[in-house]
Amino acid sequence: MPLSKQKVPVSWIWAIGVILAWVVVATSLGQPLWAQQSSQDLVAFGAIKGENFSFPQTWRLLASQWLHVKFPHMLFNALMIASVGQAAEARFGWRTALAVGLIGGTLAQLVTVYSLPDAFISGASQAYLVLCGLVLVTGAIRSFGWWMAIAGVLVGVGLDLFVSSDGAIKPGHLTGLAFGLVSGIALRISQRAVQV
Repeated sequence: MPLSKQKVPVSWIWAIGVILAWVVVATSLGQPLWAQQSSQDLVAFGAIKGENFSFPQTWRLLASQWLHVKFPHMLFNALMIASVGQAAEARFGWRTALAVGLIGGTLAQLVTVYSLPDAFISGASQAYLVLCGLVLVTGAIRSFGWWMAIAGVLVGVGLDLFVSSDGAIKPGHLTGLAFGLVSGIALRISQRAVQV
């Protein structure tokens, strides 16, 4: 296909958006690009303090998915969204992949708000885990996207169990992964029904 007719995957645009959000926040705060960002500072940009959440702040459930505290975390999440999201787009098209990722990520943020009210909530981990669940159920086994989904789940669960102070899988991560798996199963069933 000629270069002019190739389309940039929407998942790449989403991932670039995550990186650009980091740059905008760092610049606004007058920080070096690699410096850790404060959770409290991120509230001004759309992060959520669980106990302060109310219905008029529903927009934060979506906006918070573009905000991160740590630079490596942000880069990893952007990489996962780009690679696993591209695999989901190849299987279902960009509209379905984007809708499942963002709806699942938003639902997972909401679960986190109510299950961890003392926490500041931000990050795209929930959304990338939605995409991982979707690709694990529906993707071509042993494809690059499928292996990236495996890696994404292992890293997310591993960090939760062995690095975080909770020592358990975060509710938002579990919700995101479950949403992706269930959505993938539902999409496979609906595709089979259409083919019959």
